[in-house]
Amino acid sequence: MIKKNQKEEAKPITRAAAAKKYSKIRKQIEEDRLHAWSSAPTFTIGKFEVCGLTFRSQTDLQLCRNALVVGKKITDGDVAAYIWRHHNDFGDELKRKEFVKKISKVKNKESLILDCMEHFLSAFQDSPSQQTKFGGTQTTSNLPAIPAIAHLCDEYGSEYGVEPMKVADIDLRIVFQAIRAIRIRNNGSKYLEPKKLREAKSEFLNANG
Repeated sequence: MIKKNQKEEAKPITRAAAAKKYSKIRKQIEEDRLHAWSSAPTFTIGKFEVCGLTFRSQTDLQLCRNALVVGKKITDGDVAAYIWRHHNDFGDELKRKEFVKKISKVKNKESLILDCMEHFLSAFQDSPSQQTKFGGTQTTSNLPAIPAIAHLCDEYGSEYGVEPMKVADIDLRIVFQAIRAIRIRNNGSKYLEPKKLREAKSEFLNANG
């Protein structure tokens, strides 16, 4: 027997609803791109204000095997560590203790996990993976000579006269957008729209046949 909510999920989206959804996602993406350049480029995870993901914060969490970055089962400790690493007070031991007390009192940890995932994934929305002639993205199975972080920090740093190590602390949203601009200007690279927008567009085109 099919439950009521299952029937509702199976109901095809109308063309008008699909168009509205596409427009909403497009507007959100445009605002997100601008937000990184604003005077207050921070995020909120629950009630905690945090900075954007950087190559350095990603590397720190990856080396610590934080589940939100490496894809393991997420624990409360992973969530707390992820938020603290991006907190404005990161590095202050006294404030870290205050932070631990505050986050231990949060009851809805699932909501924090969702916010953390949104924070992480949004940084890669404009990742400079180049479009291929078949519409996909370039991939290779060969072990690269250097890690991606070294290549991208070098590319950004060389263009703007910034030491690669300093690039590692710049908000990834800005780094990726800037590298896209560099590649578009220098060799005419073309990029796919963000995956979320492509999915909404496909849903719109497929609505009602």
